[in-house]
Amino acid sequence: MERPTIAILLATYNGAQYLGELIDSLLRQSYPYFTVYIHDDGSTDGTLALEEDYAQKHENIQLLRYESQHGACANFLSMLERVEADYYLFCDHDDVWDEDKVRLSLEAMRQEEQKTPGRAVIVHTDLYVVDSTLQPIARSFLRYNGLHPEYLTTFDEAVIPFVTGCTMMMNAAARKAVRKPAKPVAMHDVWATYCVLSQGGTVRLIDQPLVFYRQHGTNTVGARDIRKVTLGYRMKHLVKILKNNHANYSMLRALGYGSVLKYIRYKLRYKRRVLRNR
Repeated sequence: MERPTIAILLATYNGAQYLGELIDSLLRQSYPYFTVYIHDDGSTDGTLALEEDYAQKHENIQLLRYESQHGACANFLSMLERVEADYYLFCDHDDVWDEDKVRLSLEAMRQEEQKTPGRAVIVHTDLYVVDSTLQPIARSFLRYNGLHPEYLTTFDEAVIPFVTGCTMMMNAAARKAVRKPAKPVAMHDVWATYCVLSQGGTVRLIDQPLVFYRQHGTNTVGARDIRKVTLGYRMKHLVKILKNNHANYSMLRALGYGSVLKYIRYKLRYKRRVLRNR
């Protein structure tokens, strides 16, 4: 069988401090047949020089040169729009990948494609939560954050963002399902997941951490210890929580989700299922 084309989409912005470790982890992958496409979003810290050095030394690293997209979400979606491949993986500039991430993602993807040929598929993994020096904080991002993807498998149920972009692999059918948003959306990974589910696609979890998710204080999103999310925490951060819910519902609604009452109903249903099975 002809070897598939795999595109790793690496969006960068002032990432020179950790970028070398990330790219080195990509070059150590046990399945090495991929191309890394890098688009920088206007760095001023030496990131571009580092990227150019890697691109000169490695033919499977290519720099995409076009205008700044002014944010990680728009940057990732712009690369997804421009690059043609059979499979796509999003990549953040400050993480480190397990050496088997590409191989295991591709194996899971092919298993899903055999079940439902032609269907849009996303596979995603768990993550190790680590500090700025890669020292462990938690062995499971999903459990650390209190996330339960097993209850979020359909478009109606997907009221909690549950797929982390740097863990995703999507096939070409999934890429085709990702609509260009009419207005800016919160995050590329959430939007891509909702687009795929809204078209009846499949989102499958590989319940294994394959990314070292570095927490350094300036993460775009970051990890949150569910044990610290008390009533007091919720009251203190009420405005932020409401804004996040509004952004999430707005993405769902743009894809035809339905009323806010439906959103609230399914969110309460999800929380009940989580509490019931603790």
